Parts: sequence; structure tokens; C-alpha cells
Amino acid sequence: MAAVIDRAEARELDTVLALLAEVDLPAEGVAEHFGQFFVAREGGSVVGCVGQELYGKVSLLRSLAVSPRLRRSGLGRALTKRLLDEAGSLGVREVVLLTTTAADFFTRHFGFTETERSQFDAVFADSPEWGLPRCSSAACMRLLLSE
Repeated sequence: MAAVIDRAEARELDTVLALLAEVDLPAEGVAEHFGQFFVAREGGSVVGCVGQELYGKVSLLRSLAVSPRLRRSGLGRALTKRLLDEAGSLGVREVVLLTTTAADFFTRHFGFTETERSQFDAVFADSPEWGLPRCSSAACMRLLLSE
């Protein structure tokens, strides 16, 4: 059965938080930005998620998680593509993310490039995730979206 990607529903917040805990991603800020999350459902169960925090024309891609049993299935790529399409439709011009483990994935599949984190500190000053100590050593990556 193929997973179906759609907007997250409010009732799925606890399930998404459990998935993020399972894959060791931060939960800070998820509830506040849950309206900008997508989930992948398989047989009615959430098996993946991705979200964004919107700051004008810049988006912070966050919380890309796939159930361990479905890793390497293409679901992470599908979730990311859905989020990037959504960001573009909302007028976002630049997508930024922090990662400690997936820099190669985002570069290879989507063309993200590493950049200096400090150039976004002011943009993401209000982001619950951006200021986390555990995120301070993560690679900062960016992608310019087409006009």
C-alpha cells in the first residue's frame, strides 16, 4: 500500500510528536506551526511528516521524518517535494533547513547548498527550533525557489 501525503490534521499532532521523538528530532515549535505540516498516511496511520515555519518570503523546512520501516522508500523525497511545492505556491523565495544527518540527501535530491547560518539569525529569531542548543552545530542549507 502506498502512503498518501496530505495536510496534517489537528488530531494528528500527538502522533507526529511521537514520530519525531522516535527519530530524535526536536518537538519545539511543532504545535505552533502545525498548520504548515504535511503527513504521509499508510492504512490510516501516520508514517511520515514534514513542516515549515514561514517568515515572509523565507521558509524554515523542519521535522522531515519517516517511520524507520519505510526509510529508503522515497517517502522522504515525496514529503519534501510536497512541502517545496507548497512553499512556492505561498510565494516563498528561499527555503532554509538545519540538519545533522541529511545534508547529502537534500543536496543530491533537491539542490540545497550549505551556507552560513549567521545570515539567517535575524530572519529566524522567533523560531522555536532555530535557537535550540542541539541545533546550533547543525549544517545550515538553503534552496532558492524559482520565480
